[in-house]
Amino acid sequence: MIPPLYEHQKKIIAENKLKCGLFLGTGASKTRTALTLAEGSTLVICPKQQREDKLWHRENEKWQTKKNLKVISKEDLRKDWETLPYYDTVIIDECHNNLGILPTFCSKKGIQTPKTSQIFGATYKFLQKHPPKRLYLLSATPIPKHMAMWGIATLLGEKWDFSLFRQKYYTEVRLGGTRRIWLPKKDELTKQRLAELVKRYGYTGSISDFTDVPDQIDKTVEIELSKAQKEAMTELSFSEADALVRASRMRTIENGVLYGKKVEAIGGKTDQMSNETKIFKSHKIDYILERAIEFPKLLVFANFTAQILEIEKALKEEGYNVSTLTGQTKDRTFLKGIDESDKPHIVIAQSSVSSGWELSSFPCVIFASLSWRVVDHIQARGRVLRMNKIKKNLYIYLVVKGGKDEACYKSIMSGQDFQERLTLNI
Repeated sequence: MIPPLYEHQKKIIAENKLKCGLFLGTGASKTRTALTLAEGSTLVICPKQQREDKLWHRENEKWQTKKNLKVISKEDLRKDWETLPYYDTVIIDECHNNLGILPTFCSKKGIQTPKTSQIFGATYKFLQKHPPKRLYLLSATPIPKHMAMWGIATLLGEKWDFSLFRQKYYTEVRLGGTRRIWLPKKDELTKQRLAELVKRYGYTGSISDFTDVPDQIDKTVEIELSKAQKEAMTELSFSEADALVRASRMRTIENGVLYGKKVEAIGGKTDQMSNETKIFKSHKIDYILERAIEFPKLLVFANFTAQILEIEKALKEEGYNVSTLTGQTKDRTFLKGIDESDKPHIVIAQSSVSSGWELSSFPCVIFASLSWRVVDHIQARGRVLRMNKIKKNLYIYLVVKGGKDEACYKSIMSGQDFQERLTLNI
């Protein structure tokens, strides 16, 4: 039996807008809503992994919406937009990935135009070449950058003046007398204006706006550096002169790893460079092992691949059933079986691989390390909080106090990408 539509879905479907954004929070059933609104031939543009997982085809079958779907990745669109035919409906899932726009101009054939990513350019040109009857932009995080709002309006058919938008939402800063950059305004008035624009062009709201949600509990745990980590930090402070490189490496050491290179002799007079990853004792892993005893189903996010492997190794040595999810994972359909099973299981996911899947039966999430991007964090929290299984969840953040790890944590919690803040502050 197919579950009934939620009230917010009924409202959206009844209004039956031809073009709009579905900017509902993670887990708020955007996919089913978009499929129900679609008509005729339907093109879905989504992240590559969702295409590989056949997520949209499975959802189409699950909800029995019976749409005639063609699903491509955003990379496919970039390569093939000129040869794609007309579609009655176009759905752009995780549309924030298609909104790569910088607050600056570039010159194309002598004409000043906004500097955008190739994917945004392909998206815009395809929609201009074959304007669909229906167009739906889906994302729980539609404007990770202010300029994304200009992109949303542009894709939906508006002709906003780029310079005026930039002047309203960005501040010009001159560096060294000749170079200038545009920084997003962070004041409350600007945030409110952007929020109103998002609401004007799409439906918004989190799960808690549509149904009663138990308290979601956040816990921050301060982790001490091990002796090996402290020694590595001291050595790095003397050996690395570049401030940005040093800050980046400090953060990896705080998470128990250090990526580097080494010289290997392959002949009498020939050397070659090869990758070398150093591993340090990390008390973050000790803490995860303690929580694994408490929570039979546990989701762990970590930013660094080597850190993921070390966590996996430690857990398996203790006899736990562990699966990993990284950018190299080609098939994520195994997660459905893990989620539906009553058997204990620990999943370790890369922080940037945080959309297009769910583990709604998992009650605890540990962030061993965060990615650079706010959007990844928002998406990650939504993996365990879903409309189909509303429950209390515990989110634990492991933070090395006083270091770059804590700086990243504070930056992400404030809503600013850490890489952006790091670049400006160093």
